[in-house]
Amino acid sequence: MYTRNAPVMWAPPGTGTADSPMKDLEALARQIEAEDNGIWVANVIGGYSFSDVPSAGVAFSVVTTGPAEEAAHALDRLEQLAVDMRELGQPPEWDLDAAVLDIKSKSDGGGPFLIVEPSDNIGGGAPGDDTAVLRAFLRHGIDNAAVAIADSEAVAALASAQPGDTVKLTIGGKGSKLGAGPLEVEGTYLRRSDGKYVLEDRNSHIVASRGVNIDMGLSAVIQVAGVTVLLSSVKMAPADLGQLRSQGIIPESLKAIGIKAAVQHRRAYDKIMRGSYTVSTPGPCTSNIATLPFRRLRAGVFPFDA
Repeated sequence: MYTRNAPVMWAPPGTGTADSPMKDLEALARQIEAEDNGIWVANVIGGYSFSDVPSAGVAFSVVTTGPAEEAAHALDRLEQLAVDMRELGQPPEWDLDAAVLDIKSKSDGGGPFLIVEPSDNIGGGAPGDDTAVLRAFLRHGIDNAAVAIADSEAVAALASAQPGDTVKLTIGGKGSKLGAGPLEVEGTYLRRSDGKYVLEDRNSHIVASRGVNIDMGLSAVIQVAGVTVLLSSVKMAPADLGQLRSQGIIPESLKAIGIKAAVQHRRAYDKIMRGSYTVSTPGPCTSNIATLPFRRLRAGVFPFDA
């Protein structure tokens, strides 16, 4: 096995294999495998951009029974393509208010439109409790929308509520000082559950770490103006439509959905969405990785040393 670290790092939104540059790198890897019988497999590693380790970022490996020189040539080709396409690994992100207003302008009632919030990417390690998207939905009067927020304290505060009760509570904003902070809301209590559900997609990315029986802990659903808010005790990446459906929220019927992810959600949500807006908001999993205080990363890595 031969490996190579490219002088490139991309935040998670730039590592989806359905889009360039990862799509092109995967295509080249398959081409290399087809051209050289000695190369058993060529691997493309998007890299985890929130690890402060020397080898973080885009990397490649080749498994071969052929000459080392051929493996090195294959790695050269992959590395050069990553360098050539490095700018494409930084996809532009919408201003949050502009994205929500654009959704609001689509007045024919169709949906759902996704507001994807990589800065609070649960799969990347963020707390999944930021309130920026909920605030924007409320600020602009978006009806028939939904967001999921992990907040065990808010769920506990609803322990004695009955369906139809008007409730006042503070939700979200507890897990990171970088986001929009807690939000005081008044809404209608709808229902509670144990937060357990079975994945609809047995091939979901989340199966490898969680299995098919998912547990979000005690959960509650409230209605705040036009937004349905799912409050869970345990954060859960939005990798399966069963998360919302199990709590009485039908994703296909919504105008807009807040998504706390970068790319993991796409397998579940792309098949039902009408459109998607990846937005720039403050948070621990920001796509603007050059602003993060890396100390151990090797020198010469794009976009730090552009």
